[in-house]
Amino acid sequence: MADTVFAESLAYGQMKKRAVSARSYRVKIPPTNGVQFSPGATIQVDLPGNQAGTYYNFNQMYLKVKVTNDVPFTWDRAGALGLIKRLQISTAGAQLCDINNYNVLATALMDTDSSLEYKAGYGALLLGTSGDSLSGKVVTTNGVNYATTYCIPIVLNPLAQTTPHRMIPAFSLSSIQVRLTLDSSAECVKSGGVAFGAGAFSDVELVCMMTELSSDAQAKVDASTGGKYDILATSWMQAAGNKAAADVNLTQNLGFSMSSLERILAIHRPTVGVEGAFSLGNRGTAGLTQYSYSINSEMFPARPIIVADQGAEACAELLVADHSLVDFKKGCGLTNAYTASVPANRSGSSAMSGNYPATHKKTAFNLVDPGGTLVGTPSADGAAAGVDSDIGTFVAGCEFENSLSDGKSSMIYSGISTMSSTVQFLGNYAAGTASNVDFFAQYSVLLSLNMRGSGVYSISL
Repeated sequence: MADTVFAESLAYGQMKKRAVSARSYRVKIPPTNGVQFSPGATIQVDLPGNQAGTYYNFNQMYLKVKVTNDVPFTWDRAGALGLIKRLQISTAGAQLCDINNYNVLATALMDTDSSLEYKAGYGALLLGTSGDSLSGKVVTTNGVNYATTYCIPIVLNPLAQTTPHRMIPAFSLSSIQVRLTLDSSAECVKSGGVAFGAGAFSDVELVCMMTELSSDAQAKVDASTGGKYDILATSWMQAAGNKAAADVNLTQNLGFSMSSLERILAIHRPTVGVEGAFSLGNRGTAGLTQYSYSINSEMFPARPIIVADQGAEACAELLVADHSLVDFKKGCGLTNAYTASVPANRSGSSAMSGNYPATHKKTAFNLVDPGGTLVGTPSADGAAAGVDSDIGTFVAGCEFENSLSDGKSSMIYSGISTMSSTVQFLGNYAAGTASNVDFFAQYSVLLSLNMRGSGVYSISL
């Protein structure tokens, strides 16, 4: 009986233990390069270093910004996250993160990873998202202009994606520079004119939660690490391509070079930079029939991923790459579109009667060349047809981790190495649709801070 154990409910000798002596406090850090910002400008916030025994928690960090609009507009599906065109994080001359078209990636991941309930609830309050349609909230004007404050979580960067969760030491000898380049209203919202004028973004603050350990507690942490703080994390990198209308094949060199590539997301956007359209989140298939990747002439996967019908295989591979194929509680916003058709047998809304519900939906995942302008409206039960949505949500994903870790192991990571390799996207197309194509690679990085050495962060891919 020596190997038997009690259930947790009977393990009275096991109790939570008090944490080491520490205090947490909130700070607001203003930009170092101005107080008002216009579209296309870069906001720089310096996170101070040389703070003994103090740590940043990037999972509790957000950018607070007041947005003043000159004309009514509607947010794209990521809300105020769509403002950020490019995210850069650096320290002491070392680039820790540089993601171009950050808002395109954020919009895609808001669609694939967040539920409609979140977008309609907390997301609506924080960011201006909406769970009712394929767009964000409508922002109107009040007289000359209208100002709304948003709080944007600082996500999709290695300091916020540590595996497992780690706080970021604030006692390095150099500050951490966070640079956020703002996008134009033509890209990040749908409006009837230029929504953001000069000085449209003000009252900017980076709100941080800091944790300061007692001197004794920090001495123990330092002794246990030998003064070297290694942090494993994941990051993102972007590459861009173009598919001409006449192309039926696309072979795109991506330039991804890292020791552990985990997944790649490919995003086709036919409508880019138009004031009267949703430019960030309007994603079509561009007639894509199958796709794969070549790494030094080896195919991944060995047989191409097929895009057909409603895109079931492409959706399955997208979930595999997200390690959530069997997560039946996972929410998304990929199919929340309206159709204009009114079925002939539609005389009631009861599911028991076999008739269609009052809000009949269509898939937005497999649209070939979506215009990106019409959210659509449902047809009322027994009434005339509504308006078809022409906004697409397609995302093509591919997994590059092997099943040893399944993306969830706390012990190992197992992405494929592409160091000194040629990485190519191989796509076959059936329709003559021109598209801009963004490729986003997620990969593992190692952040190191050696307080017995240089005292500043270094990064290894």
